[in-house]
Amino acid sequence: MTQLSTLHVRSINHRVAPTAVREQAHIEPEQAVALMNALVGGPEQEAAVRGCLSVIPVSTCNRTEIYLEILEGHDPDAVMGAGLAAVGLDADLYHSEYALRLNGLEAIEHLYKVSSGLESMMLGEPQIAGQLKTAYRLAREHQEPGPGLLRAFQGAFRAGKRVRTETRIATGAVSVAFAAVELARKFFDHLCDQNAVLVGAGETGGLAARHFLQHNIGQLTVVNRSYDRAQTLAQTLMAEKKAGLGRSAREGAAELQALPELEEGCGQIAARPWEELIPALAAADVILTTTGATEPIILPAMVEEAISGRKGKPLFMLDIAVPRDIHPDVHQIAGVFVFGLDDLDEIIQGNLSAREHQIPRAEEIIREELVEFQQWLNDVDLRPTVAEFRAYLEELKDKQVGFVRKKQNDEVAAAVDRSLQQFIKKVVGRSVSTLKAAESREQRERDLATLHRIFGIGDQD
Repeated sequence: MTQLSTLHVRSINHRVAPTAVREQAHIEPEQAVALMNALVGGPEQEAAVRGCLSVIPVSTCNRTEIYLEILEGHDPDAVMGAGLAAVGLDADLYHSEYALRLNGLEAIEHLYKVSSGLESMMLGEPQIAGQLKTAYRLAREHQEPGPGLLRAFQGAFRAGKRVRTETRIATGAVSVAFAAVELARKFFDHLCDQNAVLVGAGETGGLAARHFLQHNIGQLTVVNRSYDRAQTLAQTLMAEKKAGLGRSAREGAAELQALPELEEGCGQIAARPWEELIPALAAADVILTTTGATEPIILPAMVEEAISGRKGKPLFMLDIAVPRDIHPDVHQIAGVFVFGLDDLDEIIQGNLSAREHQIPRAEEIIREELVEFQQWLNDVDLRPTVAEFRAYLEELKDKQVGFVRKKQNDEVAAAVDRSLQQFIKKVVGRSVSTLKAAESREQRERDLATLHRIFGIGDQD
């Protein structure tokens, strides 16, 4: 008979746990494999802990979650705790105030919301869907997930895709780096015709550079006090451009997608030393500053010198540094447009509000997908017996058709085959309807046992 199981998740995430606890709970890929082997067993070893049908650990910077399919009659917390202890991980964290413990359909609803970006620190971010798929692939490489978790994760991927395609929950800049580029795109009709200068080679600047490249900036020049760092960032961006966004971008930018096919002549990348900052400004249309300087590094005299030969061509400047990189008096220079963090925050808050308006529709999609999962779950115990019953009838049909074929021609045998196929369809359909209509789970189990006994199918436990 079918082994009955229950589904659970134990989560330590940004909503319930501070950074220090999330760091303590983090599970590296090799530790995830060890945990799977302890709970389910590896290719050449038995499980060290009994009661777990399958497990899928998911660990990112904002969450560590352990999804479990536990055989009925076993305590999920005891099973998981023994598995964590067996591989040297801290089981006590999952019994603390920082842990979220969900069971049954609530666990699956949580998984669907995670996949859809509703549980993310950045509402609607698509990065988590890829991280879930990575964890799912790793789990499948080292075990055969139970039918419940298998179906749950496949449903989560479908729900997430529907939310991202049927709503606008993942659109619009909600990071400073992306908002800076979005503002530049409103200022210029075609970024491929523009030259951008990035002043500073830190993480935020690098992320903004990737967004500029994603949106077909014509030329991107990196200027930094350390010319080596400017060159390193330029080389990294060039390598990522050739490969579509690289590992560093995927990990650091939830809003980034794989680079599209760049327009011809766009996406040129270079580095210049600090001494050439003024000539770099003079050649730029867009300037993005994000250094760690303690006082302004771009002064009015520098900007006036840079624009002297621009023949009235405007200069668009974005200052996303704290403290500010651009002196306040630069605002007064004709033809120069300076925007800061306050301007970008207005864009971000507007986009966040727009995303939040998409939540009701996203939740409606998740409810629809959960209904489908619940229907599947209600009938999961029927499938093995029904499949065996169908196979039993198919075997009888094949024998009968074979007998007819010996006595009659192929046309008659084919007609008999078609007739018996319709017969099997009706018998199986009626049987399934009767099993589904059982008044209780106990009645359904008795009906399944009767089907097994009468036709001699399956295991005789």
